[in-house]
Amino acid sequence: MEMNMKKVTLLHTVKSVYSTFSDDLKRACPEEIEVDSLVDEYLVTNAKKCGYFPENNMKKLRLDLQSATLEYPDLIIVTCSSLTPFVKQMLNEFTTPILSIDDEMCRQAALSNGKILVVATAPTTVGPTVDKIKSERESAVIETLLIEEAMDRLKSGDVSGHDALIAAKVREFTDVDVIVLAQASMASAKHLVYETTGKKVLTSPESCINKAVKMLFGENK
Repeated sequence: MEMNMKKVTLLHTVKSVYSTFSDDLKRACPEEIEVDSLVDEYLVTNAKKCGYFPENNMKKLRLDLQSATLEYPDLIIVTCSSLTPFVKQMLNEFTTPILSIDDEMCRQAALSNGKILVVATAPTTVGPTVDKIKSERESAVIETLLIEEAMDRLKSGDVSGHDALIAAKVREFTDVDVIVLAQASMASAKHLVYETTGKKVLTSPESCINKAVKMLFGENK
């Protein structure tokens, strides 16, 4: 590895994101970078089981971020939207820049005109995403759609079924102007949702990667 090569450490909670995000980030960068990943599914599975984000999850998340800093990256990216509000609470504990995957997506959604539809397949994601958009623009008009069955299909390896179900459910919301696919694991559905609805569709991996490249290499990259 070159001594001046940029390094990014990723914290994942979903294996499907782990398998794609690193390669997508590398392809987007103007120079070769080093990327390492940590995967902690418990942070989401336990929160879903409890119905909230308990104290042991907070401690585990803090330890995961501390572990990531020990790799001395230029940037840490947390690729799970459900973790965003809890990562935010810890930002002042770290000197390494930490980017949550939905930061830029929510900012773009808040800047858009018209009604926003936030779509999720995990219940732990809905509230944090809505809150994040509202923190950017309090007057934003937001509807929500939870499709837990789509996550079940994704976990079983049925990506096309996952995408088709999301597109079918979203099609029922004819009066929205912007569709936010709130989780990184939903990004595969972007093109089908657009083809089905003709609406603007925002996904977190694409917007996050664009932001990460600017943070690593400057605004003109």
